[in-house]
This record gives sequence, C-alpha cells and structure tokens, in this order.
Amino acid sequence: MKKTKIIAFIVLVIVVLLWGVAPVMAKMIYDTEPPLFSPGILTAMRGLFAVIAMALFINKGFKKVNKSYLICIPAGLILAAAYIFQFVGLKYTDPSKNTFLENVSCITIPIFMFLFAREKPTWPSIIAALICVVGSIFLMGNGFNILHFFEGGSLLGDGLSAIGGLFFGLDIAFTKVFCKDKDPLLYVFFQLCVTTVVSFIYTFAFEGPVFHEFNFTSNVLAILEVVFLGVVCMAVCWVARAWSMKFIDAVTVSILVPLSAVVATSLSIYTGIEHFNLNLLIGGLIILLSIAISAIFDYRKECREKHNNQEESPHEENQCEL
Repeated sequence: MKKTKIIAFIVLVIVVLLWGVAPVMAKMIYDTEPPLFSPGILTAMRGLFAVIAMALFINKGFKKVNKSYLICIPAGLILAAAYIFQFVGLKYTDPSKNTFLENVSCITIPIFMFLFAREKPTWPSIIAALICVVGSIFLMGNGFNILHFFEGGSLLGDGLSAIGGLFFGLDIAFTKVFCKDKDPLLYVFFQLCVTTVVSFIYTFAFEGPVFHEFNFTSNVLAILEVVFLGVVCMAVCWVARAWSMKFIDAVTVSILVPLSAVVATSLSIYTGIEHFNLNLLIGGLIILLSIAISAIFDYRKECREKHNNQEESPHEENQCEL
C-alpha cells in the first residue's frame, strides 16, 4: 500500500506539471500572428479529443449508465461556462494570472454549499475566501501606487478568468451535493461531452460569421498540440487525478493541485511570455495561503464527521490528525 501511495503521489505531481503547461501552450497558440486557434474552437477541440480518449478508456464501463446521469447536463453547462470564461480570459491576460485566478473558486464553494445543502459556511472558509479576494486584488494590480493601481493591467482578461474560477467553484459544490453516487470517470466524461457541445455552439455564435473572431489552422503540428492538450492535459489528467485521490488524503490533493499555477507562472516567465513583478508574487502567495487554510480545515471537518458517524480504527484516526 505504501508503494501505491508513492506512485499515486508521483502521478499527481505529473498532473500538476501538465496542468501548469496547458495554459502556457494555449497562450502561445493565441499569441501567434494570426492566432492559430480562437478560444472557443480551442476549448471545443480539446473537449472533443478528451471525450474520444475517455470513451476508449471507459469502454465496458458504460453499462453503469442510467437516467440518474442526466444530472451531468447541468453539471456540464457549469463546467462549460468555467472553461469558456477561463480560456477566453487567457487570450487577454497572462498565464500566471489566469491560473491563479481560477482559485477564486474558494469564494463560491461555501456560498453554493449553503444554497444547495444548507451547509453553513465555517469561519475558516469565510476567512479563506476573504484572503483569496485580497490575493486576487493584488494579482490584478499593477504596482503599489494606489491612484494607478489597475493601470496597465489586463482587467478584461483578469475579470473573465476570475469569473471562470467562480464557475469552477460552482462546479465543485454542485458535484459534491448532487453527484456523490456517480462513477467519477463516467461523470467527468458526460460533463465533458456537454462542455464540448456548448463550446462548439459558443464558437459558432460568438466567433463565427457575425463577430469574425474565428481562427483555425490546418497545420499538423498545431493540431497535434491541441490533441496533446485534450487527450493528455484534460482526459489523462482527469483520470489520473481520480485514481490518485483513492490513495492520497484530501488535504494533499487540495493543496498540491493548485500549485499548477506556480508551474504556469514559472514557465511563462521563463519563456518570456510575461515578466516577474511584486504583485504577481504577493498575490500568488496570498491565494496559495487561502487554499491551504481552506483545504486543511475542510479536511479536519471531514475527519470529525467520519469520527462521529462510525467507529474508526486507531490507524484511521491517525490518518485524520493534522
């Protein structure tokens, strides 16, 4: 079992690295002249390749599907909004801000958990949300001159990225409340199916003949990049994350996965896409602090609930101590 945990941890680290690479690759696709793909079609194609790959992987698992999986339709609409806002936002901002602002999900999770399940937000979750807001403000700022704090920034891209993060939070809360009994791979697969369809509709409606924002290339290398983003960074990573979570405690996953923003930031600065500044450092650290606070207290709460609902062995109790 210990060996399996080590392998699961390594797999999760690889997932974090790949999720850090994905926004940098997407930004490079946008920054060519002309852009290789527009955000809508890039999101749609990623989803399409991911769905094909997951369908081959699931194979006989589709026998489990029943009417209860219709819940994946609203879940997919929520995830589609998250991805579209995130990747449209990426077009107008830096990969570092885009990935860090995705973590404003910690603001909406307690709100929607209360609306969906009447689960009152805890003080730690409220504090974590407020800290996340402060970090986001620093992240979007440009220097420390209060009168010119937001000048020179990319408020459109930052704002869209933050909205994407809010929808990711809604997706997490929705999944926790309404999809506990679903097979995680089937649930993600059907979510991505809906996300892909919505992304194609968005592409036609907002990038097509009316708005003339559509970009698409038949370049083989560019299409292979999209295949990599869809199959590896989306399908394989989702499956690998689901498998890893069976063997790694929740607090490790909750803190480790958001570090993909650190990977994206480092890679983006290294490749010259963006430049280092104090706002990025301070804002990113504050957001990571809010994630750590939220993850640790959520984990301890979950352990207390398990302790109250069932008799645990001493070994299980020790796993919950933090």
